[in-house]
Amino acid sequence: MLFSRKNPKPGPTPPPEDKADAKPADGGFQAMDQMANWVRFADTKATILTAGLGVVLTMLMTNADTITKAMKEGCPAAYVVGSLSGLALIAGGDTLFWLVRAIGPQSKVAYNTLNRFAWPSLTKATATQIIDHARTVDVRTDAWQQVIDLSVLANRKFDACGRAVKGFAVLVVAGVAAVSAAIGFTG
Repeated sequence: MLFSRKNPKPGPTPPPEDKADAKPADGGFQAMDQMANWVRFADTKATILTAGLGVVLTMLMTNADTITKAMKEGCPAAYVVGSLSGLALIAGGDTLFWLVRAIGPQSKVAYNTLNRFAWPSLTKATATQIIDHARTVDVRTDAWQQVIDLSVLANRKFDACGRAVKGFAVLVVAGVAAVSAAIGFTG
């Protein structure tokens, strides 16, 4: 191979800078990206479940007259349809609560220090404070702290989704049973 000005002879590589940010993040950025994906997955699951909740509530509201008519017929219709409707109402409220908890944004961090990757910690910081922080705190420290923050957030969201799914299942079973019983008593 001929060396030219365009292709100079390779020389020794310069020593790496000793700045904290010049060092690789030891997988911190990749881990941060993966944790952010888990948060997005939880939000997607909660969004899909919210759409399902809307469908089931629409079905129940469409049949509200049938349920009311069955409850006016007295015992045992009022007891059976009323109990199932009450259970469906409680399950719907429980599902909605957990869905709001899953989808609700996280706007606080559990510490009072800056983190270049955590927007809640930067909201009241000045540019000078951020520059000083970046100069004194290794990027890996901030990256791994953000990985921890995101994993806590993903855990909270998946826990809320899991609880919402259970409430949704009870809502569907109780709601369909209430409508079916109401149709049976009034038909």
